[in-house]
Amino acid sequence: MWIGSFLKKCYTRFMNINTDNNENVLELFHIEIYERCLLNIKTGEKKFDKGKWQVPYFQGLYFRDEDTFFALYPTENGPMMYYEGREYPLKKDLHIRLTKMDKLRKFCIDEYHICIQYHTSPYIGFDVWSEEEDVDLFYQIEQSYKNDDYYKKYTR
Repeated sequence: MWIGSFLKKCYTRFMNINTDNNENVLELFHIEIYERCLLNIKTGEKKFDKGKWQVPYFQGLYFRDEDTFFALYPTENGPMMYYEGREYPLKKDLHIRLTKMDKLRKFCIDEYHICIQYHTSPYIGFDVWSEEEDVDLFYQIEQSYKNDDYYKKYTR
């Protein structure tokens, strides 16, 4: 898969993302809107744009608002989450909760002391491709994290 690696290196240089190792850079897709992010998981550096995919395979999803950046991406050991500069494995034995409060939601993972409050997506029910699991990453995780097929999708 040297072409994918070559494209990733070229694109990383073009986007001016500083990396010691290109394997640390992920190209992620925003779950709600057409936007992508190059994320250096070691430095936390992020670059957002609306360009075309450069890496020819799925690398993960992310959510962001004015206060939060959260990503979910595949690794050789299964799904990995990125939050506040740290990586956390998504495991089936975690205690994950999603609380819906009118237009606000709260996503919590007890074992990692992660608790994220965010606004309900305005895109839920927008069209036939906008079901809750399609536009709300935290809902998707809460509903699927114990599912074997979900783990397969997030395992390289």
